[in-house]
Amino acid sequence: MSGTLVVFLVAMTGATALCAVYRWRATAAGWLAHPEARSSHRVATVSGAGVAVVAALLLALLAVGPPLPAAGLAVLATSALLSGVGLIDDLAPLGVRLRLGIYALAAALTAAWLCAPGQALSDWALIGLAALWILVFINLFNFMDGIDGLAALQALSAAVMLGWLGVLQGAADWYVASCSATAGAFAGFLFFNGPPARLFMGDAGSIPGGYLLASLLVAGWCLEGVSAYPGLILLALFIADSVTTLVFRACRRERLWQAHRQHLYQRLARRWQSHRRVDLLFIVLQWLWLVPLALMATVQPQYAALLCSLAYLPLLIAMVKLRSIQ
Repeated sequence: MSGTLVVFLVAMTGATALCAVYRWRATAAGWLAHPEARSSHRVATVSGAGVAVVAALLLALLAVGPPLPAAGLAVLATSALLSGVGLIDDLAPLGVRLRLGIYALAAALTAAWLCAPGQALSDWALIGLAALWILVFINLFNFMDGIDGLAALQALSAAVMLGWLGVLQGAADWYVASCSATAGAFAGFLFFNGPPARLFMGDAGSIPGGYLLASLLVAGWCLEGVSAYPGLILLALFIADSVTTLVFRACRRERLWQAHRQHLYQRLARRWQSHRRVDLLFIVLQWLWLVPLALMATVQPQYAALLCSLAYLPLLIAMVKLRSIQ
């Protein structure tokens, strides 16, 4: 556990330092996200700081973390590549098809690395399911990075708990350290991203952030025998908000790939005129509702599916009832 704490602290310190350097250089270069009609911020803010977060994560794992298996190294390399692609997109937007193609390729390769392929159909079905999950969550996490602090809070809280629950389920040191590094890197970034934000992670952070969280669930399930249900519970707020918003937009026959401000968290931020209040609501729901359910699903695995349903059902009902908020 002491080694895991060291990884967390190195990642957090590294992210804070690298974000400070990035902010200085990006400000000079004019790498700013300017407010637009669909933006939730009012002041031009440095964007693309996700490259500093991912760099800090890699630094912590490679410098002070335990040895990683080949699949773990491949995931790290892919997260760095996705961060680079995200930074390019932050500075000069890429086409939707190109981005989705890159994400799909990364998801497919990662699923193949983490879910050792066999000859049985069920093995290939598992790889397909894992690839689809990674691809979907990359995009969902990106959708949810729309106000100050929220996406970083999700990454921090989910990674901390995935590591802790991994320990309870006997996961290997490299897996726990990977969770700890992810949590530490986003904790360091929160110093600059908490309301009012001085840095945005941009696609350079939201794309690899979603990729890493999704990959940690797959790695825990396929390589370490860690149940996927607690992880799905920990991500319930992001998944429920994204899914209900997509369903409502599809019913209205809107173009799902176009930017918008219709997620519940965005509508609440406008209604309350506060990003901080939305973040506090997330923290309360996450730690007083979802974390206890995830812990129960870990220690009582025979009820994991039921507890997962219990986590999602009230959230989905609430989000449907609150759809009139503008």
